[in-house]
Amino acid sequence: MTCTKFKLTTVAALVFAATNANAALYNVVEVTPSITGASEIFGVAIEPAAFPTVAQDLTATLGCFGGDSIDGKACSSYVLAGETRNTLEAVSYREEVPFAMDAPFQYIQEFEDFENYCYRELRYSTCQSWAENRWNDTWSKEKNDLTYVNAKAFVEDGDIFESHNTVINSLDDDAQPLGVKSDGNIRNNAMFTTEPSGPAGTSETRAWRAIKASNGTVYNVGSVSTEGPNTDTSDTTFSSKAAIWDGTKTTEIDWIRSGSAQQGDYFAQGSMRSIVESNSIFYGVGYNTADGNGDLQDMNASVFVSSQIDFTTNVDLSAVTWDTKPISGAEVKSGSSNDDARYSNSVATDINDNLFAVGYSKRNGYVPENGSAGNKIFVVTDATNPTATYLTDGIFFGGSSGEAKAVNNFNEFVGQIDAETTREVDGSERRHRGFIYPYNLPSSIDARRVDIFGGKAWWLDDLTNDGDASSHNNQFRIIDATDINDAGVISATAIKCTVDGKDKPYDTTSHNSYCGGASSNAVEKVVAVKLIPIKGARYDTGSDVDSIVTRSADTEKVDRQGGSLGWLTLTVLGLLGFRRKFK
Repeated sequence: MTCTKFKLTTVAALVFAATNANAALYNVVEVTPSITGASEIFGVAIEPAAFPTVAQDLTATLGCFGGDSIDGKACSSYVLAGETRNTLEAVSYREEVPFAMDAPFQYIQEFEDFENYCYRELRYSTCQSWAENRWNDTWSKEKNDLTYVNAKAFVEDGDIFESHNTVINSLDDDAQPLGVKSDGNIRNNAMFTTEPSGPAGTSETRAWRAIKASNGTVYNVGSVSTEGPNTDTSDTTFSSKAAIWDGTKTTEIDWIRSGSAQQGDYFAQGSMRSIVESNSIFYGVGYNTADGNGDLQDMNASVFVSSQIDFTTNVDLSAVTWDTKPISGAEVKSGSSNDDARYSNSVATDINDNLFAVGYSKRNGYVPENGSAGNKIFVVTDATNPTATYLTDGIFFGGSSGEAKAVNNFNEFVGQIDAETTREVDGSERRHRGFIYPYNLPSSIDARRVDIFGGKAWWLDDLTNDGDASSHNNQFRIIDATDINDAGVISATAIKCTVDGKDKPYDTTSHNSYCGGASSNAVEKVVAVKLIPIKGARYDTGSDVDSIVTRSADTEKVDRQGGSLGWLTLTVLGLLGFRRKFK
C-alpha cells in the first residue's frame, strides 16, 4: 500500500514563499558578544520599555507593532543581556539551592550524586551519560579549581563580565545588569546592582530585579544566604531568605514556617524574583520555605506582600512588614492527601503591574504525568489571592513541561515549552521551543492580544516564519524565550544553521528541517537573539497575506548535529531548575 504524506520540499517552500511574502510577526536579530572561546551563547534579558500601557494612545499601546520607535527610541536599540558557556553547565549558577530542591546540599559531592538525582527526579534511561557530561566536563573542574571560569556575561554594546563566573538575571530601567558573580577566590557570590551598597554581612547574595518606586528610590530584590554547619551529607550548606534593599538598608523576609534555619540535614530557603508597586503596596514573587513534607524544608511558590507604604516620605525599609502568601495549588504537598507531594519545588518567576504572575512547579520524579517529570507552567491571575492555574490546552498539552520566565504589562508572557510528546520517563529528553502567550484578562488589550496574536499561545518559530526558505529568519529556530518588554521586544536563544562555517538558512521552513541537507559539515550553533516586532504585523491582515503562517513538520526523522555542547544543552538547564551555589 502506498501512503502519501505531505512534506515541505525545497521546491514547495519556494512556491509557498511566493504566495506569502513578508509574513511574520518578528524579525530575528542575532547578538554576538566580543567574548572568545564560547561554545554557546544565550539571550537572558531585555532592556525595559517605558511608555503608556493603556488604550488611550493606540500607537504607544501597540508598541513596536505600531511603529519603528517608541518615544524616540528605535525598537532595534533595546539592548539584550546575554551569557556564554564554554562547557556544559553542571548545576546552575543562579539559584540559592542546587537542583532547586537540594536543601541538604548532598547532590553535588561526587559523580554518583548527579546520576542518582537523574534516576530519581528526571527518570531518563540516559542518566549515566547525563551525569558524566556534567561531572566530567564541568563540575569536577569547578569543585577543585576556584579560578575556573565557565559562565561569562555581557550587555549588548556594553559591559563584558569574563574574569569570574557571572550571570545576569535582568536589566534595570537604565539597561544596567543585575545578577550574580563569583568572587573567584573564596567562592562567595557577589552581586552587581544599581546601588553599590547592597546587603552586607552575609555569605552569599543574589540580585534578581530592580524597581524604581513612586518615590524615585530604586529597590533591588533577590536573596541573602548564610553559611550553615556541616551535616552528615555535606560539608557546604546554606540557608537563605528573600530580601529587598535600597542601598542603605536591607530587609530579609522570614520563612513561612517558624523555627531555626536547620531541621535535621535540611535548611530553610527563600528568594524574591520580581516585584511591583500597586496602591502603595509592594507585591513580590518567588518562593519561600514552609512546614510541609516532614522536615524537608519544602520550597513553595509564594507572593510577598508588604504593609502599606507612604511613598511621599523617605521609606524606612526596616519599618515595612511583610506577609508571605503561598500560591494555592503550587505547593509541594498539593496532592489529594496531606502527604501527597505532587511537586518537588515551585517558584513564581515574574509579576506585572496588573498583579498577574507566572511561574512553574517541578513535577515529583515519583509522580510523573504522561511520561514526564518536568516543570508545569502556571499563572496567577490575582496576586492578592494567589491561586495557580496550570495550562493544559493548545501548545500546553497534558503532561507538557516548560517554564514561564517573564511577563510584560500587556499580560504577554514568554518561556520555553515541550515541542514533542515522547516519553521522558525511561526514555530521553524532549525537544523544546520558545513560546509567547498573550493571556486573556480584564486588563488585557485586544488591540494586541487578539488583533496581533489571535488571542492564543504560539511557538515563536511560527511567529518568525515569513514563508521564505531562503530568508534571514529561516536561519534560526527559537528554543527559549527569557524576557519581554512592553514594546514587545523579546530576548531569546536560538539554534542557527551553519554549513562549512557559513550561516545558511534551514533547508525548508518546517519546524524540524534539515540544516545543510544533513551534511557532515553542517552544524547548529546556540546563539543569542532579539525578536523585534514588525511594524503593522497582524494575526489577520484582512488580505491574502496574513502575518502568521505556521510552520509544517517534515515527515522523515531529522538527526541533529551540533557543536561541543549541542543544541539541547539549554533545555535541562531551563526546564529542571538546576541551580548552583558559588561556594
